[in-house]
Parts: sequence; structure tokens; C-alpha cells
Amino acid sequence: MNRPSARNALGNVFVSELLETLAQLREDRQVRFLLFRSGVKGVFCAGADLKEREQMSEAEVGVFVQRLRGLMNDIAAFPAPTIAAMDGFALGGGLELALACDLRVAGTGPGLGAGGGARESGVSETG
Repeated sequence: MNRPSARNALGNVFVSELLETLAQLREDRQVRFLLFRSGVKGVFCAGADLKEREQMSEAEVGVFVQRLRGLMNDIAAFPAPTIAAMDGFALGGGLELALACDLRVAGTGPGLGAGGGARESGVSETG
């Protein structure tokens, strides 16, 4: 993944490219594994492209969310092992992408986040 200006955010074009690539690789019997990694220093994937999503209607958001689910399902069902090499932030949909993989390897850099935060999740900030 290499969208430096968007921190690898999952926008419509990027999701389409990932879906097309997965479809092509699924048919290639020489593929022995699939590695998801970032070409952007400090970021695995920032999740959904919120700037793009802000411009969508409610109906378009619904369609986009379905496409994201389809992408995650395609990764999870990929016939060869899938690996997420996370050396940086994996937030929201970026964390979902990593979780859809069979194996996740994380570097020592910044972490993971599913969104919400301590107050919204009901988890005490002090433990």
C-alpha cells in the first residue's frame, strides 16, 4: 500500500484497486502467500478515507461500507495465506484489514486502534 498523502486510507479508488488485484491473484495458482505492507513510513493503514466519506451521501456511505466488508471478506477467504506486516498505525478499517489476514506481524512503532476511545467503549482509562 502506498498512498502517502492519505496515509493509505481506504477510499473508493484504492478499494477498487485492492478488489481487482485480489481477484487477479486468486486465479494465479503460483501465488503462495499474500503480503500486505505499507510503503508509507509509520502508517500501515489509516482506515476509511474520511475526507472522501465526508463528501458522500448516506446512500453512498452504505454502498461504500458494503464494499469494505466485501474487501475484508475477500482477504479472509483468499486461498493462500495472507500476512499483514504492520509497521505503523493500523486504525479502524486498517485494523480490520489486518485482522482479515491469517497472520499479523507488528513492528515496535505506533499501535492499533478500532476507534471509539476509552469513554465511548466503556473501558476505564486507568484500567
